[in-house]
Amino acid sequence: MKIQFLESCFGDPLLQMATTYVVNDRLAVDAGCLGMAKIGLQERVGDVVVTHVHADHVGSMPLYVVNRLQSGVPPARIHAPADVLEMIRSEVFNDRFWPDLERLSTEEMSLVELHELPVDHPVNIAGIEVVAIPVDHVVPTYGYLLNESDRTVVVATDTRDTDLIWERAAVRDDLAGVLIEASFPESQSELAEVTGHLTPNGAVRQLEKIGRNVQAIAVHLKPSNRDELVAEIDAVGFPGLEVGRPGTTYSF
Repeated sequence: MKIQFLESCFGDPLLQMATTYVVNDRLAVDAGCLGMAKIGLQERVGDVVVTHVHADHVGSMPLYVVNRLQSGVPPARIHAPADVLEMIRSEVFNDRFWPDLERLSTEEMSLVELHELPVDHPVNIAGIEVVAIPVDHVVPTYGYLLNESDRTVVVATDTRDTDLIWERAAVRDDLAGVLIEASFPESQSELAEVTGHLTPNGAVRQLEKIGRNVQAIAVHLKPSNRDELVAEIDAVGFPGLEVGRPGTTYSF
């Protein structure tokens, strides 16, 4: 499985301003910056699973949807559990933030497809087995277990301390990797807690719940604290944990 960590900052590509991870060039987790990626990539990625509706995770979704329509490829398929899907309808495609493309669709021409995902149950999307697991953030939010060819990768962002997703990860004999958030430095641990995020030490506590070492990529580093976060992640010295680099494609 290959996961591309999309760049989202024009001035400094190492800074992560928004979130999109592209799996095998055809499925995206979140669309924070997908709508600003190369058009060819947007044409290849027909499906998006959404973690939650904060702007850094869905902000460019309308652009992505329209770019696909204007490219003449099939309409985008957006997947999320019911509570997140309801917020996509009410907060994104609502005729205020962006036109309601569901309402404007016809039997002859669909402009966007919104698909409800079951929770804690596998679904095949674009050839990837996807399992949505609730995590602990300030709005309804899900992490995802992604499986292909007996390789499972966990995407866990945004969350504070949580358990169920790590319980599910721990029993996967084929667990190959984890993308885990580390948003705030230890000096801002209280802010991390009240906003539903992790510090580097908090991320390590989550990884320890798996019970064995796997490749772990630290993501969602707040741009203003990136240097401090990199130093703290390096100082932790947790086996397999490394700082993610936007623009990189990771193989698992």
